Formats: sequence, C-alpha cells, structure tokens
Amino acid sequence: DPEKGDAPTICPQCRGSRLKPEALAITVQGRTIWDLVQKPAADLADTLSGLAFPDHQQPLAAPILDELATRLALMQRLGLGYLSLARSGETLSGGEAQRIRLAAQLGSNLTGVTYILDEPTIGLHPRDNHILVDALRDLRDRGNTILVVEHDEETIRAADTLVDLGPGAGANGGQVVAMGTLADLRRAPASVTGAVLDQGRARIDSRLR
Repeated sequence: DPEKGDAPTICPQCRGSRLKPEALAITVQGRTIWDLVQKPAADLADTLSGLAFPDHQQPLAAPILDELATRLALMQRLGLGYLSLARSGETLSGGEAQRIRLAAQLGSNLTGVTYILDEPTIGLHPRDNHILVDALRDLRDRGNTILVVEHDEETIRAADTLVDLGPGAGANGGQVVAMGTLADLRRAPASVTGAVLDQGRARIDSRLR
C-alpha cells in the first residue's frame, strides 16, 4: 500500500513481471519473455545468438532476432550491457536513462532532430566516455543537432562548438564568457574552462581571482 509507505510486494501470480498468465504461458525454447528480459543486455544478446530455429520458423524468427540484436548491440555500444531490460526506470541514474534514450534514437535513423542531453556521462566509467562521444558523432553525422551540457573533459574537447558560461558559479555565473572552438576558449581571458583545457595552472589561478 503506497499510501501507508509500505514496501511494495511482488505479485505471486506474475512474479513481478506485470504480465498476464497468457503472455507468461508462451515460451521460446523453454524461456518466457520474463526469463529473457531479466538478463543483462550483454548476456541476453549471447542467449539470443545461440538460439536455433527449424527452417519453417526462420521467416518469422530471423527478422525478430535481427532487430533484437541491433537494439542490444546499441545498448552495449553505450556502455549499458550490464542493465537488464526488466530494470525499473526509477532505479536508473540520469546518465543511464539518457543513454538508453540515445540508444533508441540511434536505432531510429531519424534526421533533422535536435537532441539535448544533460551530463550523459554520469554513471559511465571515464575510460568508456569515448563510446558516448562516438555515438553522439554518429547522430550528428546523420544530419542532427546535438546540444550537451557536460563537465567531462573528453566530451568537451570533442565538441564542434563550445559555449562557456561563467565567469564563476551560482550568483557569479550565467554569462557567456566564451563561445567557439577550443582555441577560442583558450584565448578568452575570462574562460576558466579554456584555462583548464590549456593546462595552464597560473592562468587558471589568475582567472579565479
């Protein structure tokens, strides 16, 4: 009972799947859809790739498996192979949720779309940030516009155009102190970001005074 603040209980009939008995009664080589979606995306991809169907079932099974493989590969590409498809959206970090939506967009082949992402690297290991950058470049190269609010250095360096807000934080921020390429930010006297990316500690200290 949510109103009383009690912890949610798992339905004994659907085992938490929220699927009707009719749906759970259907199996593919002994596995229900609930059995499959509880697997991490990477493991599920391996499981599906190992399925074999007789010739008379191939016309139906092949396109479905191909589509699933594509979607799961996109999740793995964005560093989400550890997530199960049954994972509740409420338990995802902001970065994970954005990357899941990004994976869906990469599979849609849309063009002429503007995407706005707020720190999508959250929850992603720093060594895997290049995966996200490559995916964003892919979307851009299809004819889309990507706006990213980010503090990650690798992502900043990969941007075509940078907008540096400041000069400080909170009440001391809110102004565009520099805009353009990475070289433009480095030359801007008020850009702390430019100084950091220029790796000039003396310049950073002077700009923070």
